[in-house]
Amino acid sequence: MMEKELIAFEDVRQLAQKMHNAGLWELEWRGADWSVRLRYPSGKTMAEPPPLPPLAAETRPLSVCSPMPGRLLLSHPSHGEAFVSEGQHVAPNDILALVQVGPLYLPVRSPVAGTLKSLMAPAGSRLEYGSEIALLLPTDAASAKL
Repeated sequence: MMEKELIAFEDVRQLAQKMHNAGLWELEWRGADWSVRLRYPSGKTMAEPPPLPPLAAETRPLSVCSPMPGRLLLSHPSHGEAFVSEGQHVAPNDILALVQVGPLYLPVRSPVAGTLKSLMAPAGSRLEYGSEIALLLPTDAASAKL
């Protein structure tokens, strides 16, 4: 019995890479019972990247969400003072709130530097996973894309 000659996908991938590196826009490869033709459209060896959207003049608010279902605490149970207030500047990893899950208290931290625009849930609220707790206005535009 005669074994058929097979072409591996990895061979085609390597061939396409070599074709690109050499600046070729079309290549045909033949075996006994098969053939493969690779062609880049319009004679280009690489697609043009799409233009980047213009940066917004105003940064969008960044949502800070609950890491687990639980009860929202805006101040530590043994202290009466709130962790943050609206309009306050926060640094990365500052504690914004706590989520009480049974006897555990999970910190909700600021992912970026910015200003606290608003608290989206009142103290004592029951939260689901991913419930919005706060909106931050990031200090730099790159952080708004998180």
